This record gives sequence, C-alpha cells and structure tokens, in this order.
Amino acid sequence: MQKPTALPMIGVQHRSHLTPLTENEVRFEIDMCIGCDRCMRACPLPLSSQVNIADLNLATISDEVAPHVARFTQECVMCGSCVPVCPVNNHRDLLMLSLKQRLGISWDRNVDMSLVLEYLPQGWTLPLLLSRLREQPMFGDSQLVPDNYLKHLLSSSKLLSLVPDSILIQERTYGREMYFILDGRFMTSTLGPLGQELPIAVLGRGEFVGERGMLTGQQRTATVKAQTTAMVLEVPEQVIQRMMEVAPSVRHYFENLHNTRSIVSILKRMALFQGVADQDMHWLASKVRFRNYERDEVLFADREEAQPAREALHVILDGFVKVARMSSGSHPGQGKERIIAYRQNGDYFAGGLDMLGDGKAVTATAINRVRLAEIRREDMLVILSRYPEVNQRFMHRLQEYRVMADAAQTFIGPRDLLLRGQTQALAEAEARAGLRALVGGGVVEGTEVLVIDLDKCVHCDKCEEACERRHGHSRMNRRGMVVGNISVATACRHCQDPVCLLCSRAGIARLPSGEVYITESCIGCGICAERCPYDNISIISLNEQEAAPSSTWERFTRFFSKGVGREYGKRQLPMAQQFAMPGPLTPADGSDAIAEVRKKLAIKCDLCAGYSNQACVQACPTGAAFRVQPGQFFGSTEDILNLTTSQER
Repeated sequence: MQKPTALPMIGVQHRSHLTPLTENEVRFEIDMCIGCDRCMRACPLPLSSQVNIADLNLATISDEVAPHVARFTQECVMCGSCVPVCPVNNHRDLLMLSLKQRLGISWDRNVDMSLVLEYLPQGWTLPLLLSRLREQPMFGDSQLVPDNYLKHLLSSSKLLSLVPDSILIQERTYGREMYFILDGRFMTSTLGPLGQELPIAVLGRGEFVGERGMLTGQQRTATVKAQTTAMVLEVPEQVIQRMMEVAPSVRHYFENLHNTRSIVSILKRMALFQGVADQDMHWLASKVRFRNYERDEVLFADREEAQPAREALHVILDGFVKVARMSSGSHPGQGKERIIAYRQNGDYFAGGLDMLGDGKAVTATAINRVRLAEIRREDMLVILSRYPEVNQRFMHRLQEYRVMADAAQTFIGPRDLLLRGQTQALAEAEARAGLRALVGGGVVEGTEVLVIDLDKCVHCDKCEEACERRHGHSRMNRRGMVVGNISVATACRHCQDPVCLLCSRAGIARLPSGEVYITESCIGCGICAERCPYDNISIISLNEQEAAPSSTWERFTRFFSKGVGREYGKRQLPMAQQFAMPGPLTPADGSDAIAEVRKKLAIKCDLCAGYSNQACVQACPTGAAFRVQPGQFFGSTEDILNLTTSQER
C-alpha cells in the first residue's frame, strides 16, 4: 500500500509537515506495542491519567471509540512527549494523527449551545446572532462557512454589551482578540504628533476590528471607542485561527485585506512618498507583490540567480531583516558574512547594488517571520518620474547608504556612552562580531531585554535567587550573550512577534501592556519551549518536591544563602495568579484541565506581572541588572554610525 500524501491537520500547525501512516503501518505499530503505558505517563495532558493504552489502541484500529478517548484525541496537541519513552520505538504521535484524521474535524460535530443561550441578552436569539454574523463579509457564504462552524465560534467566544464611550481597543497596547460588531456604532482614532485625537473612521454593524493584532501580534494601531450602546462578539485568537483552518476562505479574506491595508498605511507614513496623491498611492499599492519569509530564509542574495529580485524596491511590513555582505577570501567559498545593518517594519531598501551604491552585492535574511512588499522597478520609475521630489529623497537616501557602507567602524553599546564619549571605540572585528550577536541572536527582536553591565556585576547571583524566591523557580540565568561590557541575560525578551504564542490551548498569552505570560490552561506540553529560538522557556514537573531543611544549621545557612520568604514543600505554580485565566478552548461542560491532575508546566519570565517591581532588577546590589528596549538602548545601525562619524570629526 502506498503511503498517502499529508492531509490538512487542524489545531497542530506546529507539526503540519507530518505524513500519516498507512493502514498497514498503523497495524504494525499497534502489534509492536507492549502495553506498558509509558507513553500515557509521559503525556502532559491531564486527561491522559484517565486513558489507558489498551483503549487507545482499540480506538486506533476499530470503530469502538469511547467518549473519553475521543475527547483525549481531540485535546492531543501532538507535542511528541510520548515518542522518546517508548521501549519499542513506536511512533505514538503518528498513531494519534491517524486517529485524529479518522475522527474528523470537531467543528463538524454538533455543539452544545446551552451556555450561549443562557447568557444571551434580552431580545437576542440564536437565529438573530447567526444572521448578524452572516453580515460579516468573510462569513457570508454558507457553503464555505456552515452554520455549525459559526455555532462553534459563538460557543468559544464572548458577547460584550457596551455603553457609549466604552473603549474596546486601546492604541499602542497588545491584543490578539478580534471583535465583530453585531449592533451599535464605534469611532476609530489615533494619536497625532501632539497627542491629540485624530478620527479615522466610524464603524457599525457588519464590520470588525482587531484583525491586524490577530494576524501579526503587533501593537494596536488605533483606539476604538463606542459611540452608542453596542453589542460585540469578542473572539479569541485561537478560535479565529481554528476558523481559518477549517474554512480556508476566511483565511484568504483576512490575509488579502491585511496586505492591502498594510502597504497603503506604510507607504503613507514613509517620508519617501510624502506628497504622492492618494490615487497614485493606491495605484502603486495595487501593483505590489506580497511575500512571506520564515526565520533564516533568504530574501535575496548576492548570487547570479537572485539578481532580478534586487531590481525591486522592498518594503518591510512586519518583522526584522538582516543585511549582510560576504567578504572575499583567498579562495572561492572562503568568504565570511559581515553584517551591515538590520531593518524592521516600515524600513525599505532597493536591494544589493542600488542600496549600497558601491558596486558590491548584499544578502538580506529574515531574522524572524517577515512579510515583505515588493514594488517592481518599472512601477517605481513611474512614481519617480511623476514626482521629482520623491526622486530627490530617494537619491538622498541612497547617499546615506553609501556613507554607512564606507564607515566600516561600528560601536555596539549604550548610545549615551557614545554621546558622552566616555568609552573607546571597539576594534572593527569586535564591533562587527557585536553587531552579528545583536542581530543574529535576535536581541533586536525583543521589546524588554534583561541586560547586565559587567563592569558593575559582582557575580553574586542575587538576581537569580530573588527570581526563585518570588516564583518558586528561577526564570532567568544571568549568563548569556556578551556584547562589549553588556551581557544579555538568558530570560524572555518579550519579542515583537513571539513565535511561542502558537498554542491551541491558550496556555501562553500576552497582556495588553506586552508581557508574555503562562496561563492556567498550560499543560506543559513543551511546544512553546520548542518554538522559542532563544531557549528562554523551561518545562518543570509539578511532582518535584523540595524537602524543607531538617536541622537548625541547615535552616540557618539557608537563611543567609537564599534569604527569607521561601516556601518549602511542593513548589508553587510559577505564574502570576491574578492574571492566570482558563483557555478559550476549554470544554463548556467544565471538565477542563484545571479540575484535573496537571503534570507539567511551562515557566518563563513574565516581567513579574502583577508585582510593583521586577525581582531580579530590584535585588541587584550594584544596579548592574536592568531592562532595556534594544532599539533605544543600542540604537539603529545608522544612528550609531552617524554618532561615530560626528565624534571622529
């Protein structure tokens, strides 16, 4: 029997590359199983304690699927914890994949709407709710989005009744929920350069907001306030993502809309295109080609086959890009990469020769997930010919790139030190190594990075001990990447686009203020830790016990070495309880993971959410530890080079 091609999988995007087993392979794996239950003991799902391997094997090869086995199969997140513990090397994850696909999509089955009906506001009915959702453009076709999908959407979402002047979305906060307006009217606005409120649009029934945050995880770009009494459906990110999986037309709608809005918005904000008429701006946007790149994927390179791509103007819509050049070696292939700069959303470059203006090619590589708008050379020339001032700005920008390329020195360190001139310039090789570390190590991607001034640090470990006292486990390691006299500690950086947030159970989330934290829905499956490229998430077993000190001497030495306030016995759950919340996909019958036996948990720095200070920073006796925003602390490449050039003069 031939192995089938990979089928679409729902809720397991992190392992979408898997290929299911054939029928013969499934039976072979089941025959090899010795029934030891080690895979079930290793499974982080709380429900695994109620399922034995015999029931699971029977369900895999027959139509006898017990209700608790069906629910366990639906909740399986394909983390792979079951695979390495199997003594006969069975692929239990692939067996679960086969069972998942045989059971089908859970949204195709009936959904219990009793809770939705119980909390419906007066005057609202289920048919009315469904009809209002059908007014949304992405849900209009019942052939592509059946009623049952909308019922599942409703059962996992919240109905919000708002009074006038209620703020639904606040500008410059984080959030991944979407809001569908069922009734009422809203005003969207943004802050002007002087802090004044600038109206953008009025939204009403049949419209929606929040799709950019849901798709990108970036900060909200506008404030949305109710003008009248309103009814809104708040849909968690995990639920709308599930809808986009089961109904691809919904995904296509959002992606196309977001691409169009993003490029028009960014072009209007770019100094290069100031003065271009709206008609020409929309014409240019209609000519744009959108491209998506994963981490470490090359946008264009200095190879011959990459030349045509470098003829276009590239505008970064989301993400970070590393710009580098290969230095020449004595023999072909011996050159080394030299990082020249990094770019982020809103930045642009004309590629290779045009950008640097020195006759040498460059390579652009995605540091994280990048969305790029590519404007063809012939379309750009039309705009430049119509608007001489745009052409002049463009040529001036190219001249700045030439200056940057000629300035081979790069200082990596706090910008205020450059301004005060209190430090010597690093050697060129060391400077480039520092820039490589900042860019290649993803530091520029963070929003809150814990750094330690090594000139002040006395290596007392008070920061780690304070973190452990507060949370039960230390969520940081003061040792990490070293750039100059600055050490970037091993702790969560709260990235602009956190790839760890891909959790079907909403076990990891982000507060509006930006802190990425672990919720009560976490089961410790390890998917977020696996996806974190900087190893800043750990998984702990909740069965771990720490014995309390027995003798007086042990208590005495513990007091002076670890400090007071440490609770002994079973370790506390390392999460900010006041912000912990159930996951949005928790079953409506109340039999969620919180009521069952939790085996493991993810831990990470959440900036001490819920506390008035950060334990690690507060405990440092010399002030060596502090949090920074990389863009402000290290500065952009151009800023640093300009400061260096002005000092040398």
